[in-house]
Amino acid sequence: MRRTDGFTVMELLAVLAILGILLAITAPDLFVVRRQVDMPRLARQIAKDAQLCRQEALVSLRNIGLVFYENQGRWAYRMVEDGNYNGILRKDFLAGRDRAIGPAVWVEFLSAGTRVGVPPSWEAPDPAGTGVLSDDGYRLGNSNIMSFSKFGHATPCSIYFNDGRERMLAIRINGQTGRIRALEWRRGWRAWKEITL
Repeated sequence: MRRTDGFTVMELLAVLAILGILLAITAPDLFVVRRQVDMPRLARQIAKDAQLCRQEALVSLRNIGLVFYENQGRWAYRMVEDGNYNGILRKDFLAGRDRAIGPAVWVEFLSAGTRVGVPPSWEAPDPAGTGVLSDDGYRLGNSNIMSFSKFGHATPCSIYFNDGRERMLAIRINGQTGRIRALEWRRGWRAWKEITL
């Protein structure tokens, strides 16, 4: 018999066909796995950035916060410092008096397809046990700013994210202690479950 080096075109096509079939079978599972890890990753990143704001506020003796905003249907946030010692205000941020001290963090990059808010038909329970959440998706005062003072206190707030399918994430900050908690809820669940940060 004569020995040849390499593969024939038919052998290569057969291998490619088998790889294509395996990819078609496993690809949907990879998307499910990614969705399962996206929300906790988003929770950890926001909690880490909020904790960094608190530390910076204590060190710099000025208010530091995360300003949440929407740009063309996509949500992001930035770390901002109080430039004129009257608290972090959206109008001061837009005017440049309260300046950004960090890059924009896009929610969608941390958790694909995730958006701020509560889909109205979901009837998600309020984590505080007081009925059903409204669909605005955040409780950050009137300005959508998660702010920490030079004393380590925070604006008491909650912000809610959803994946558009079945899951929600809540980031909650206690105003007095500055403690950050992350909670997860899925459609059909009666209560929220805490995510370890």
